[in-house]
Amino acid sequence: MKRRDFLGAALVTGVGASALSRQASLSAVPGNPVPSVGSLAGIPLKALYAECKRQLFEGYLPFWENGGHDAVYGGFMCLLHEDGSIEDDRKDIWYQGRGIWVYSTLYNTLDKDPRWLERARLARDFMVHHMHRGDGTWLNTVNRAGEPVSTNAVMRSNSIYGALFAAAGLIQYAKATGSVEDINLARLSLRKSVELYEDPNHIGVEAPGVDVPGLRAQGCSFMMVWVIPQFLELQPDPFLEGILEEHLDALENRFWNSEYGISNEILYHDYSRIPELVGQMVPGHSIEAQWMCMEEAIRKGDSAGAAVFASRMSRLIEMSWDYVFDGTCDTDYHVFATDRHPAGPELDIKTMWAQTEVAIGCIKALRFSGEPWAADWFNRSWQFLQRTMTTDFGVWRQAVDRRGNDKEREGIS
Repeated sequence: MKRRDFLGAALVTGVGASALSRQASLSAVPGNPVPSVGSLAGIPLKALYAECKRQLFEGYLPFWENGGHDAVYGGFMCLLHEDGSIEDDRKDIWYQGRGIWVYSTLYNTLDKDPRWLERARLARDFMVHHMHRGDGTWLNTVNRAGEPVSTNAVMRSNSIYGALFAAAGLIQYAKATGSVEDINLARLSLRKSVELYEDPNHIGVEAPGVDVPGLRAQGCSFMMVWVIPQFLELQPDPFLEGILEEHLDALENRFWNSEYGISNEILYHDYSRIPELVGQMVPGHSIEAQWMCMEEAIRKGDSAGAAVFASRMSRLIEMSWDYVFDGTCDTDYHVFATDRHPAGPELDIKTMWAQTEVAIGCIKALRFSGEPWAADWFNRSWQFLQRTMTTDFGVWRQAVDRRGNDKEREGIS
């Protein structure tokens, strides 16, 4: 039986929230015309809303009730069999933070059922009591009862992603409960992440063949752009506002490679390009970065900036798409052919998370601009997801091969 991790639940909730939180409408961003869209993916918006709701409430959530949610200790087991039974009861910080975010956001935006907030509370208590080191950093992995275990590479243990996911979960939980303790802990986690990321000797980002510390990652910047505005919605913080602007600028002007029209994933600490990686990108992350930056530009009232990010996202989707079998390339795109890689997207694996980034980004771009390309690409990505990723178990597949057949991700499932 193949394993399913908590990543899927977080992502499908993102797609569901994009459709469900608008109550099947596409209200325009203030200052922009209302998009004249009556249907998406070949069905009326209300029917799409109903289908998202059905998959979320009748598929994903019941699946996680079978074994993913730990009703005894709190938190989430990360690796399950397809029937929902536990394959490995370890608990990673990435998925505890994501899980708290999922259930808190579910409560905050879609359904005020106290069950969802209780799931978030139990996970929050487990994560804070067993995984917080006391200084804004977090243990990467513990067993079911909360005892530390070492199962992951050094890079993941040292990376700031886990702390940022923990902060995101705490922010949404604090939004639901008004908890001052949790918003303060989220601030501590964010500030410690900034401190580590700015240390030129910190080994938190690695790239094959690049043996230097202090590397910059596009993923770290877009996590800042995604998490900090959620914090600022609850509480002002001039320091974090400045960090947000720095990372928005980095994504717009440093990671974006205007010479090739791609977004590089890894840079040196001073944000200069790494020669061996200058023609390479991770399409899923790059598309994700554009919609997160677009959303932040919209929040700031910067329509011109939002249009730039939307245009870049459109280009990246076009570049990474499989025009024979559909679906977007996952993690590897090369401008130039090498002995090991062909030029263009590598299409032997297509992950669910990357497909959902396309769908989420297009929904947001459509609401912002109403441009036909956003509806067209949403339709294609959504139809590919429904054709290849849905299962009888209630969760979507983690990945498929180029033709759309179920495929295991090395080291994950």
